[in-house]
Formats: sequence, structure tokens, C-alpha cells
Amino acid sequence: MIELIHINEYVYLKDVDIYFSEGLNVITGETGTGKSLILDVIGSFLDYQNIRSETFSADMVLNLDMDFDEIGIRRGQHIFSVERKNKRLFYKVDGRLIGREQVQNILSNIITIHKQNSHMKLLDKDFILEVLDTVADNYELLEKYKELYENYQHVLKIIAGANKDSELKKLEELREKVNEIESAHLSEEEEQELEEKYKKALNLQTLLQNYSSVSQHLEEIENALRKIYSLIEDKYYEFLDTAVESVAELSNQISKELSKIEEMNLEEIENRLWVYKKLRRKYGPTTEDVIANLQKWLEEIKQIEKTIKILENAEEERLRLESELRSLAIQISERRKNAARNIVKSIERHLKDLNMNARIDFYFNQKDMARDGIDDVELVGSTLSTGPLYPLRKIASGGELSRLMLALELSLASTDVLVYDEIDAGIGGVTAVKLADKLSELSKKHQVIVVTHLPQIALKADKHLSLRRTGDTGTVVELDERARDEEIKRMFGGEEFIELLGDFASKENKRKGK
Repeated sequence: MIELIHINEYVYLKDVDIYFSEGLNVITGETGTGKSLILDVIGSFLDYQNIRSETFSADMVLNLDMDFDEIGIRRGQHIFSVERKNKRLFYKVDGRLIGREQVQNILSNIITIHKQNSHMKLLDKDFILEVLDTVADNYELLEKYKELYENYQHVLKIIAGANKDSELKKLEELREKVNEIESAHLSEEEEQELEEKYKKALNLQTLLQNYSSVSQHLEEIENALRKIYSLIEDKYYEFLDTAVESVAELSNQISKELSKIEEMNLEEIENRLWVYKKLRRKYGPTTEDVIANLQKWLEEIKQIEKTIKILENAEEERLRLESELRSLAIQISERRKNAARNIVKSIERHLKDLNMNARIDFYFNQKDMARDGIDDVELVGSTLSTGPLYPLRKIASGGELSRLMLALELSLASTDVLVYDEIDAGIGGVTAVKLADKLSELSKKHQVIVVTHLPQIALKADKHLSLRRTGDTGTVVELDERARDEEIKRMFGGEEFIELLGDFASKENKRKGK
């Protein structure tokens, strides 16, 4: 249940605490005080927001009766926070940042908000299907069906847009390109080494002359150093040995370089570089691009081979998928029809309690297989005891639709917390009393929060809250018995109206001889 909502700042509500209890919580107030602002705040934690202010932040204390291991939340009391900055909403749980979807997934299983004019959804066929699938628990079957349907559409697309001969031709062309590149064994490292070798090879003659001259000079230096041994004392031999060894090592390295240069084949390097140049020109412009295209074409080859395989067995695959889809669609449809029968009984019972005698049913029409199955469903009804049923969009008034939606919601109430935003619009008299009884009955199993203008509902409240506004400041007050009596009198129309009702009742009693 929701224990507390703290509004730090929202429109003219600043630093406001709203404490809720179990049972029926009623929020009332003068027209124009903005009672629905409180529902905006609750809605901001769910997947439909109607934030009317650039700056906004609020906290909601919830007592959870289950664990949510995916984000490390255990049952018990937790603080959910929301803040709007730079036109974006940020969420926290117990001071820890949590993703929007995670918060909404948790709270949508706990809280349901029924907004004003939600009865218009009764005219939406997608909404009707969603209701039936929820009651029928069709979601697992629907996931399987939708996956098959995507595969089925893919096969149809291939059949419609692909030709085996053209696919084979495309495959042959790609394989030629791939074979040409793969047989070249390209690598960016080798290309760089070849270019360096080529630069050296272009200066081959100069290098040969230089290294030959160096080698000759080193030989002369070494001979000269060796002659010095006979001219100096033994104590200087160590220095001379070092000099001779250095010259000998340098001479050895120069000899190796000469061997490499002599072994270098300029024509071979040019031919290999030409392979790179040719492939860059055809599939480049760089070697990196050529290698990237190779990987892309290898993937394309896999897809084309898959397409050809499907085309070879296209009709068989289409029929197989169609058969499986049809079987699943029929299962889903039958479960929807069973759910519809159960809902109709419950709706009609609630409608009768709400002072509305009506026959209601779900009209099923079979359509071509679509992503949501084979059912085209519409809610039909009649306020007459006999005769045909007609689509609600053609016969129901706003007040009747409102009561129908309420009956549906009462039939489907499933989450722990149910929030209603002036669902009593267009309802009065005896029906208002019946509605109050219904909400009171519902609050025995759920926490119910209602924004209302009906005193009949306020009279049933376990907790009565009043939203009051003075200038640019709004407050939410929990009413004691005396204040509650005054508020309910105001809702009935004030003292004068109540006196008129008393006079009317007195006259009626006299007329009836009581």
C-alpha cells in the first residue's frame, strides 16, 4: 500500500505530506483546487505522466509485500523518489538511482490508476483485446505466436520479393569477390612492410655503393688497428681490443645489410604491391575497407544461402508456419472467448448494482491472421431486455460508458492499490450511492484512493483528505469528524440545500401519511 506521498514541489503544492491508510481514501476539494495534481504525482511513477510543471520532485513511501530481487529490494517499507530536471525524469529507490523502466515495472504491478474519460477506451478494440488477454492469461501464448508470426512474415517477404535464379546469381558474384580477396591474404601490416621495402629498393644502387665503401673502410681500419699492437705497451691492449671488436662487429652488421640488399627482389615487391593497389581500386579505397567489405560480403553470403534454402522449401515452410500460427491463434481466441463470458457475467452483475440494467457482450469477428491473432473484437450492448446488441460507440451515452467502464474495472481489479480520478463524472442520485457502496466493498481487499465530487462516496471514506488552495499555495488536510461533516455539507450544497432537502422529506412524509 501507499503510506505517504511527500510533494517537494509541484505547481502550487510545496512541501506537502499526504498520509494514506488502508481501505477507502477519499480526496475532495472545491472545483479548481487541482485535486488531480495528486494523481499526477502518483502517475509520474508509472508509465503515463502528465507533469504540468518544469520543476517537480516527490517521494512516495510504499509498503511492499514481496521481494524484487532484480534491483535488490526486499519486502517492507521503501521510499520511491522522482525528480524532473532538464525535461527528464530521474528515479531513486531508498536514495539509490534506479532506471525508469525498472521502477515502472515494479509499480505497475502494485498500482493501477483509472483516469477521467478512461471510459473512452471501451471503444478501442486494442484495449478490449488487452483486457481479454489479461483475464485469459494469454501472454505466454501471445509471445510464442508473435515470434512465429515474425518468421511467417519473413518467409512471405522472401517469397514475394526474392527469385531463386537472381539470388544464385548474386551469390556467385559475391563468392567471386570473396575468393579474390581471400586468395590475396591481405593484411595492413604486410602492406606497410612492403612499402618500406619498396622505398629502400628504389635506393638500392646508392645503398650498395655506400655499404660497400663502408665495408672497405672498416677493413682498412681494422688492419690499421692490428698494426698498433706492435707499437704500444701491453697495458694499452685492453683499449685496443675493445676498438678492434667494435669495428669487427660493425663490419659484420654491414655485411648482413649488404646480403639483404642483394637478396631484395624489386620486381617481386612491385608485383605484391600491385595486388594491394588493384583490390583497393576495386573494393576500397583503403585496404582496411577491402577487409571490412570482405566480412560484410561473407555475412551477405550466409543470408543469401539461408534465403535460397527457404526458397527451395518456401511453400512447405509457409504452410508449416501457417498451420502452427492458425493452431495458436485458435487457442488464443478460445481463451479470449472464455474470458469474455466470465467478464460479461461480472460486468452485468456490477452494472445492476450501479442501477443500470443492460445486456453486454463481446462480439467476435474473425479476421486474417495479424500480429495480435485472428480476433476483431468489439464491445456491444443494449439497455433493452430483448432485441439485438449494438456497438457501444453507437448507443451508449457518456454516463452509461462511465458506468460500464467502472463495472469493467471492478471486474478486473487486480493490483493492491487502485486509484480513481473522478470516475463518478456524470453519476448522481441513487447510482452515486450504489457506486459508493461498490468502492467501499472494493476497499476491503484493496487500498482505494478516490478523487471525487460526490458526498455519497465521501461518506464511506476510511480517511478523508481535502485539498485546499489559497492564492499560490495548496495544502492537503486530513479531516477530523467535525471538519469532515462540514466538507460533506459543502459537497451536498451547503446548509441551505440540506434544509431544503429536510423540508422536502417532511412534506413527502406528510403526503404519504407518515
